[in-house]
Amino acid sequence: MDASVPIFRQTLAPLGLDVPPAGETPFEELTATCRQRLTPKAGPVHIAGMTTMAECRAALLAVREAGCPAPWVSWVCDGDGESPTRVHMLAALFVAEGMGAAAFGVDCPKEDAPGILRELARYACIPLFRAGAEGLTPFPYTPSRRDPDAIPCATGTAPCFVNRTIDVGEELECGPDLLEDIIAAEDDPVGAVKIVIQEPDDVDIFAQHQYAVREALCLCSDVPELLEGALRVYQGRAFYDGTGGLGRADLDRLSRLYGLIVL
Repeated sequence: MDASVPIFRQTLAPLGLDVPPAGETPFEELTATCRQRLTPKAGPVHIAGMTTMAECRAALLAVREAGCPAPWVSWVCDGDGESPTRVHMLAALFVAEGMGAAAFGVDCPKEDAPGILRELARYACIPLFRAGAEGLTPFPYTPSRRDPDAIPCATGTAPCFVNRTIDVGEELECGPDLLEDIIAAEDDPVGAVKIVIQEPDDVDIFAQHQYAVREALCLCSDVPELLEGALRVYQGRAFYDGTGGLGRADLDRLSRLYGLIVL
């Protein structure tokens, strides 16, 4: 897969901010700051040099909310395919792809780029490229046939895969013990952690403790607005197992906006 490099009218570079506990900036404030740096509907955007999932996701949402075309996204990484904040490029790809990026690239040592891009090409559905001092260089590849038993999700730092029969374990409620419950759930031999969002306050509790999720995350709610709130603050790519009773139209919209995987 290949694509011509557009003439970018706008660039969103890192702000050097992060959400708690790594930083002190609320995610909505981060998104608003990115949006303020954009001229609405002004043409192609390059989200450049990303190093944290929060800034990348905030920039992607800001571009969409500003009415700009789907952006190209590039991340800074080392020869092992990890950003300075230890985000694996596969996780970054899965999140960016799910949230509507037009292309995904890596800014890394030139000699390491082919290997990293070949690994990404095993799973990518959008064009790939290398970002460097000489500009953006498309990486041509032929999309691989997707394994139906390896559906891509992501935590805030790592890629993970689910299938349609994955064991999600017991539902975790967003109470005072959520952090301990997440840690305990991940010690059980199940394939994912399932968190239920039942009240508006649950979104804030989930946002505070979501950094502890190290397995694939299943988010569930009977209320579309509450599920959207949780998806908005989750710095990864979650899935929905069909037990929350939401309609297809709501799920399709949340999939388009946040990359929600619907099993």
